[in-house]
Amino acid sequence: MAIDILSHRDPKVATDILKIQQESYAVEAELINFSDIPPFRDSVQSIVENDETFIGYMIEEKIVGVLAYKEEQEEIDIYRMMVDPAYFRRGIGESLLKHLFATMPNKPVVVQTGKGNEPAVNLYLKYGFEPVDEVEVEPDVWIVMMKKAQ
Repeated sequence: MAIDILSHRDPKVATDILKIQQESYAVEAELINFSDIPPFRDSVQSIVENDETFIGYMIEEKIVGVLAYKEEQEEIDIYRMMVDPAYFRRGIGESLLKHLFATMPNKPVVVQTGKGNEPAVNLYLKYGFEPVDEVEVEPDVWIVMMKKAQ
């Protein structure tokens, strides 16, 4: 097991990221009963061109989890967190969060997730995130915005 920054500008790495993203967010889409979520609009090219920092959780050189973020002036924004569904419930999301907290400056961290995505909401709550807002993005489809003060 290793956690490291991914070279997402490499099309092979971007392809691996996209595959995990599509499979992971398919589970969220089912949980929130809404399939038109932004991660499904990505392509290998959009990941290659992305300016987020991607960190990956690897098992035997296979990427099985990814967290992508941007360090802004006032905070760190988590833009995506995904785990290959074959590796759910193994602490990979927790390990990625812990790695982010250990390697980033002492700034607040913000994240958004589908309100109905209880596994993600519970993970963020466990690590000190608090809900700060909820937005209805479509009828009966809610996004919860969460923040962890540092």
